[in-house]
Amino acid sequence: MTGHRDQWFGGRTYAQHGDDLAILNIFKRLGIERPSYLDVGAYHPFDLSNTALLYERGSRGIVVEPNLAAFDAFVAARPDDIILPVGVAPIAGTLTFFHVLADPGRFTFDKATAMTLGIVRSEELPVTTLNAIVEDLGGIWPDLLSLDIEGLDIDVLQGATFGEGPKVVIVEADNGSGDTSHELAALMEAKGCTLHSWAGNNMIFIREADRARIC
Repeated sequence: MTGHRDQWFGGRTYAQHGDDLAILNIFKRLGIERPSYLDVGAYHPFDLSNTALLYERGSRGIVVEPNLAAFDAFVAARPDDIILPVGVAPIAGTLTFFHVLADPGRFTFDKATAMTLGIVRSEELPVTTLNAIVEDLGGIWPDLLSLDIEGLDIDVLQGATFGEGPKVVIVEADNGSGDTSHELAALMEAKGCTLHSWAGNNMIFIREADRARIC
């Protein structure tokens, strides 16, 4: 890692807007040195990754990325993570996965979003739910939920049962298809979370119960 010795989190960011540095700062305030994570729509092990820096610093978690072309790269770069080559949706089953002309990170299960990006081809892929993934973890949420699934974020979050976790949620509020920040804020408030900050187009939420320790 590069950077000055007094840079708490090093001198490198992998995330699009420095999101990983903001996340690490929140967890430092919470006294969590190596936060676990569930990275949904992870795209690439390093490029535009909210969790690559966390992995480098000793964190481990679950990576969910339905683009099978990225699977080998994740396995090679993140041997200690659990890599799930599936999609996440409101209901488990099978959905059409759209490959588009835009940046590969914009692949999506949402046809309306895909049509605005130029559909190249599609394929049927298995999808699961956030709750099902967490149930396989014994019902305990990882510390961080990073969600970037191009158009289905709100629908997927609506079906998630948070309980006592996750402690931090980062989700894209504007992917170029429209600003969903007001809907996201209301939804997350109903789940016991409050907006901590923005990182570019992403909203970072924390548990309301942790607000006094962070803000």
